[in-house]
Amino acid sequence: MNFEHVSKLMAAFSRDVDEAMGYYHEDCDFADHPLEQYIARDKAMLRRAFVPFANKDPNNGMGVHTFEALEYLGDENAGLLQWRWTADNCGSIFGLPNPEAKRVSTNGMSYYQFCDGKIIREVVHSNQVKILKQLGYPVEIIHFWE
Repeated sequence: MNFEHVSKLMAAFSRDVDEAMGYYHEDCDFADHPLEQYIARDKAMLRRAFVPFANKDPNNGMGVHTFEALEYLGDENAGLLQWRWTADNCGSIFGLPNPEAKRVSTNGMSYYQFCDGKIIREVVHSNQVKILKQLGYPVEIIHFWE
């Protein structure tokens, strides 16, 4: 895979869940450690987890989401994608209230393994502390080395 391929994948998440699912192998494994989501070889469940990200209705509280590929390091077998996620009009984010439905954005990365040109394994890490700060939660990061 390459940057162009993963850029199309990121755009698909914002457009159409079925289009995005076309990038995944039938036997894919998915892990999002910050959100404690682990889906093993259940593409139907993975699809349900991705549905909110393709929402287009700004008034239903699910938010309108945009993903942007920033950098891809890898090849057709495996690679690491750095991305940016932005959500507008979300009434809540990961179960935390966002009463003003203000825009939130963070960065993250996905590690991919590919089989027959499709994602067979994805492991996600994202900066949830940045989201907490944007929602107004008091978060203090102490840099002990300073």
